[in-house]
Amino acid sequence: MGIKDNFSQAMKDFINPQSTPSVPAADPQEKDVTDYMQQTGEFDAVAPTAQQNNSDAPTQDMQAANAAAAQEAARQAAAQEAARQAAQEAARQEAARQEAARQEAARQEAARQEAARQEAARQAAAQEAARQAAAQEAARQAAAQEAARKAAAQEAARKAALQAQQRPETTIISKNTLIDGNIRSFANMQIDGNIKGNVETTKNISVNGKIVGNITCDNAKLNASSIQGNITLKGQVLMASDSMLIGDLSSQLASLNGKIKGNISISGKVQLDKDSVIFGDIKASSISISDGAVVQGYVSTTYLSNDERSNIFPESIAIGE
Repeated sequence: MGIKDNFSQAMKDFINPQSTPSVPAADPQEKDVTDYMQQTGEFDAVAPTAQQNNSDAPTQDMQAANAAAAQEAARQAAAQEAARQAAQEAARQEAARQEAARQEAARQEAARQEAARQEAARQAAAQEAARQAAAQEAARQAAAQEAARKAAAQEAARKAALQAQQRPETTIISKNTLIDGNIRSFANMQIDGNIKGNVETTKNISVNGKIVGNITCDNAKLNASSIQGNITLKGQVLMASDSMLIGDLSSQLASLNGKIKGNISISGKVQLDKDSVIFGDIKASSISISDGAVVQGYVSTTYLSNDERSNIFPESIAIGE
């Protein structure tokens, strides 16, 4: 039976008593008071009054007991209600705490996921920026390389044009061509044909043919050539082994490997290679003759004046007395 039912039964018993409850035992304090009153003679004075009230005592005591029981039941009911409400409040607070913890955990998880999303977005943006920067750098380098290539091509074209402009003009006498007469030019000459006459130019001459006449130029190169006449040069002459000169040769430097019948006058150095054959006198500042070279004639080196010769050789050798 619940507290509410106990409380209701106690109130019914208090209002409508149906049986006389047993008289409770006398309180020890009440017994002591009675003994005192008997001893002092006061008991007799109050006895008639007590006897008159004895008939009402059971009813009052029962009512007091019922009231006490009702109060106790009400107190217990109130205590149980308070405990129930306290338990409900505790359960509500626990539920609220758990809900707050759940919401806080959800908030933290959402914040973590948002932070992770933002970090992923930041990394993706950084990677995209790096990719774009790399693409721009590659494009810049490609543009720079293309610009350098174009600049190099333009520079090469400019140099080629400049070289074409600076390239000296060359007069070519082709093979199977015969010229009877003198030739004078202000350009380089390449003679692959045949000329009967003198050839003069202020530039260089390359001879691969035959010339009957004198040659005057700066530098000369003789390859598979046959020349009958004198050659006068301001610079150097190069003569291959399959070339032949019948006449005198005068230049600053000479490298000879062919056949010459005539006198050679070189102001600098003359080099006679192994296949050279010289019939004539050689006068030069210095001379180098390789093994196999043939020289038939006088050879003198280093031009000396009379004073220079007198400094080297005395007029006579004096013998002391």
